[in-house]
Amino acid sequence: MRHEAKKISKLVDELLTYFLHHYNAAAEIEVTPGPDAYRLRMRFSGLTLNDDTLARLRQRLQVKRQPELEDYYWQLAGESDDSNELMLLGMMCDRIELRRAGPDAITIELLRRMR
Repeated sequence: MRHEAKKISKLVDELLTYFLHHYNAAAEIEVTPGPDAYRLRMRFSGLTLNDDTLARLRQRLQVKRQPELEDYYWQLAGESDDSNELMLLGMMCDRIELRRAGPDAITIELLRRMR
C-alpha cells in the first residue's frame, strides 16, 4: 500500500506542477482512497484554454494504462518542462475524464485501480 500511495502522490505532483508552471492556475485537490482503487479529482481555475488546447491536453492524458512503465519511467525521464509526464500520467491511470468547469476552469478526474 505504501508504494501505491507514492504513485498517487506523484500523479498529483505532476498535474499540479504542470498547471502551475504553464498557467499559474489555482488548484483544488481531492484524493479518495478505496479498497481497490484511488479516485483523484483536481479542479484548476484561472485558466485560459481554447477548445484546441483543451483537446490536445485531453489527447495527452487519455492513453492506455501501461503498468510495466510505472516504476521506472519517471526515474529515466527526469524533470522536464514539456508534457511527456502527462502521457505517463495517462499510462498510470485506468480512467481519466477532463471537462470544463466554467469559462476559466477544468476538472480532471482520475481512477487508478490497484492491481
